[in-house]
Amino acid sequence: MNLPKATFELQYNGRDISTDISPTVISIDYTDKLHTEADEITVSVEDSAQLWQNGWYPEKGATLQLFIQLNGQQLNCGAFTIDEIEGNGSSSGGDTMQIRAIGATFGKAMRTKSTRAHENKSLKEIANTVAAALGLKVQGEIADIRPSRVHQYRENSLTFLNRLATSYGYFFSIRGNLMVFQKYKDIEGRIPSVTLARTDLVSWRIKDISLQTYASARIRHHHFKAKKIVEYSTSADGDAGDGAIGSTDSLELRSRCENEQQAQAIGDYALHSGNSRMVTGEIETMGNLLFLSGNTVQVQGIGKFSGTYMIEAAHHTISRDGAYKTSGNIYRVKK
Repeated sequence: MNLPKATFELQYNGRDISTDISPTVISIDYTDKLHTEADEITVSVEDSAQLWQNGWYPEKGATLQLFIQLNGQQLNCGAFTIDEIEGNGSSSGGDTMQIRAIGATFGKAMRTKSTRAHENKSLKEIANTVAAALGLKVQGEIADIRPSRVHQYRENSLTFLNRLATSYGYFFSIRGNLMVFQKYKDIEGRIPSVTLARTDLVSWRIKDISLQTYASARIRHHHFKAKKIVEYSTSADGDAGDGAIGSTDSLELRSRCENEQQAQAIGDYALHSGNSRMVTGEIETMGNLLFLSGNTVQVQGIGKFSGTYMIEAAHHTISRDGAYKTSGNIYRVKK
C-alpha cells in the first residue's frame, strides 16, 4: 500500500526549526487521547554528527508546537512541553535521540497530589473550582448533579476529576486553556468523520468478547443521613455493538448515591461502559487528518467486525521519507 506523503512544521519555543532538523529526522509521532491523559509527541532523530547531544540539545520544559500538512489541509496538533530526552548509541556509531513532549497544559500543578472536600457543590461547580486553580475554563454542558460531599484524597486534580466525571458518564479533555466536558452519549452518537473500506486498512486486529458484559444493572445504596434506600435498575439496549446479547448477567453496584438522578447517571454509564468494551481493537490506515480521538470511524468490509467505532486514542506517524500513516485504539459503538 502506498502511503500518502505529508509534511510537518515543528516550532521550538515559537521558532520554526523544520528546515534545520529535517535531514536528521527519522520519524515524528503524535498521540491524541480521548480524555484525561496528556497528548504526546515523540521526535526521533539520527545523531551521527552529534549535533543533538551537544549544541542542539533541547531544554527540558521548552515548548514544541507541531503541525501536520496533507493535500493543502493542516492539523494543529497543539503545544507540548519537552518532558524526556533519550539518547542511544554504540561504539560503532549509529547514535539516535528521542525527544518526548506532553501536552503543554499538563504541568506540575496538574500532577501535584492534594486533599480537600467539596460540599454541596454541583459537578459543574466542582469542575469550575478545579479548572480555575489550574488556570483553565470549563466548556460543555454538565447536568445539575449535586452530591452533598465529595472527597479528593491524595489525588492530583486530573485523577480526581476524571474519577468523579466518568462515574456520571462524562469525558473531559484539555485543549489549550479549555477543560472540555462531553457526555458519553453525545460523543459516541456522532456521525462518522472517517469511512474506511477494507482496502484502506494497512492492518487491523479486533476481538469480540462476552466476558464481563451484562444484560442489566442495579444500584442500591443506603442513604444513612436521609434514612432511605436509593435504588435504580436498567437494562442494556444493545447500542454498544449489541454488547448485552448472549449475556444474562446483572451488574450489581454499591456506589454512593443520594437520589434517583445520581443513581440513574451512575447505573446507566456503568452498564454502558462494561458493554461498550465487547468489541475492541486496533487499526492502522493511510494518513488521515480526521483520524482523531473523540471522532467516530465507519469501518467496512471486515464481515461481522464492521461497524461504527469510537477512536479512543489516535497515533499519527510521519517517517523520514514523508510517508504518513495513522493508527488507533477503537471500540465499537454501533453495528
